[in-house]
Amino acid sequence: MSAGGEQSLFFVSLPDLKKLCCITLSQQQVDDGELRNRQVKTCRELLLLYPDLLASPKLDSISEIILVIAIAFYKRGVVQAYVQRHCLQMGSPQRVLPGVLQSCLSYSLTTRLSPEWNKAGQYLINVMELYTSENQLCISVEASTVRLPPTRLEDFDIPPMVLRNFYSQPKAVIKLFSSGNNWCFILPSMKRGQIISVSHQLPADSPFQSYAELCSHWSNL
Repeated sequence: MSAGGEQSLFFVSLPDLKKLCCITLSQQQVDDGELRNRQVKTCRELLLLYPDLLASPKLDSISEIILVIAIAFYKRGVVQAYVQRHCLQMGSPQRVLPGVLQSCLSYSLTTRLSPEWNKAGQYLINVMELYTSENQLCISVEASTVRLPPTRLEDFDIPPMVLRNFYSQPKAVIKLFSSGNNWCFILPSMKRGQIISVSHQLPADSPFQSYAELCSHWSNL
């Protein structure tokens, strides 16, 4: 990554918080992994369906979603109809605090900018941060060049003979758990992970039935 340019700050007046309300949506209980997936998918769906709202997964929950909407929009019953169709539970409207608005605005902006701009760790393939006070929004933008070349098997120091065998055999599997060069960064969080094996096919114990289903899962994160 190249050195960033000069940081730019943009200040915008906040809307009248008294004309907004905060609503918590919650899902029915299922296993934890499915709850988290549904939380993210539901949040993204709401943001893409309704431009009049802001949303974010609740930070301390794997099942709840926070919405910030205009009171006038709430009274139209659009959210209530969505909640009923998707068998969700909805809390009563609450006052919008600056921290909640900041969280929902940041998540909503990131979601609506994708796939043209994609989150990678702290970057949107340029840096943009949001700060809110009682009456003002500050957007901090700093441009950087980020290069993320696609990973190749050759990057893991695999012997050429093993690679030739792998490319020629559809059922071949390369085990990397004993290699010291099997670390990678996982998008979009940029957390480190270890690659255990590489194969042409999905493992038998994979929760995904096809490559398309796997892609759909990652595109919803």
